[in-house]
Formats: sequence, structure tokens, C-alpha cells
Amino acid sequence: MWKQIGDKLILIVIFSGLLFCLGTPNVLAAQNVIDQEKLNKAIQLYIEKNMPWPVGSMRFEILSPLPQIDFPKGKLSWKVEIRGNDEYLGEAYFVLKLYNNGVLFREESIRTRIEVLRESVISTKNMGRDSIIGANDVTVQKKWVRSIPLNVVSSLDEVVGKLLCISIRANTTIARNMLKDVTAVKRGKMVQIVLDSGAISISAVGLSEEDGSEGNFIRVRNLSSNKIIYAKVVGESKVKVEFK
Repeated sequence: MWKQIGDKLILIVIFSGLLFCLGTPNVLAAQNVIDQEKLNKAIQLYIEKNMPWPVGSMRFEILSPLPQIDFPKGKLSWKVEIRGNDEYLGEAYFVLKLYNNGVLFREESIRTRIEVLRESVISTKNMGRDSIIGANDVTVQKKWVRSIPLNVVSSLDEVVGKLLCISIRANTTIARNMLKDVTAVKRGKMVQIVLDSGAISISAVGLSEEDGSEGNFIRVRNLSSNKIIYAKVVGESKVKVEFK
């Protein structure tokens, strides 16, 4: 009798074990629908598709732990979308949307940090206030950044030949508010006035009525006629009037 009871118990244990083993793969498969690698890839593809940055100039890091999800039975699917921050830079949140048979059943928030590789103009040496920046005084350097200030300069053409408003040290990132144009013509100083009609070019002597940097239009008094004219600053103590 005890033997029969024992045999039945053994059969029950074996049968229960079989049920557990048969059920386990489905649970594990459901839990493995999303792993860290798949989530990283999905977010990367989403950012690269929508970001304003060139491909290859972005990197990101997921700051949230992978959510623990028990998927129900059915046709499972998921996708990611950004929540706000359409600049795709700095801290950004993504929404992990989970679907069962096409019906949304859960959302998870994923926190990320996005960085972009940007070019900035950097000083190569210490320079004092009112220094005129030369070609060897600055260089372009690439940096990973989480924000892009509007006044940061990325081109040497915007810097070389400009005057520094402040003193800076080597390896300083140059911003537009640190710069000003060199005054090529100063108020009350003599200037050469070039009158250019295309076929004929003549020059005269004038007196500047205001300061001006190269490219500016300023008032100049023609000393021979004592008339005020508007002329374009084209160089050191030199202005030009064009006649068409």
C-alpha cells in the first residue's frame, strides 16, 4: 500500500516538473523579447533617423536600468519614441511602448544622455585684451558636447583678424562675444577716398566723421569739396565710393 502511494507521489512530482519545464521556455522567451542590445539599437536608429546632426557625430548613453517586463501571451511587439527634447542633445527621455496583438498594454520611460561631436575654435596660447588674433593663435578642435551655446565659433574665418575684448589663456574656447572688429578707420583721422566708376578710378583725401571696421559704410568729409559722402571701409585708413 505504501509502495503504491509512493509511486503515485513520484508520478505527480514528475508530471509537475514536466509542466514547469514546458511552461518555462515561454516565460523566458517573453522576457527576452527586449534586451539591452536590442533597446540600444532601437534608440540609436530612432535618433539617427530624426536628429539634425550628421551620421557618425552622435553618441548616447542609456541611464535607466532595463525594465523588468512579464509579457502576456499573444503577438508581442514594441517600439521607442522620444518624449520632448526634439533637439536630440543633452538629457532626453524615450518612451518604450509595448503592444500585445497590436494593442498598447504598457509604457516605460527610458532616460538617456545624447552628445554631439562639434568643432570649436580654441586658442593656442595666452593672449591679452585688444590683441589681434593671427592664424597661428587659434586652431579648430573637435569636442563631445551636451549643449551648443549660440555664440561659440566653429570657423577660423570668423576669428582671424578680429580683436579680443578680453584676455584669454591657451585652450580657451572662442565665443563671438569675446571678439570685435578691428577699427580700420578712426573718427577725426585722414583717409584716402577712392572713387571707382569701373572704367575710371581716382582718389582724394578725406576726413573720417566716425569709426569704421572693414566692410562698414561710414560718413567721410571730402576735403576738396567739403561735402559729406558715404563710403565703404576697404582697408586701413582707406574708403571706397562706387559709381555705377
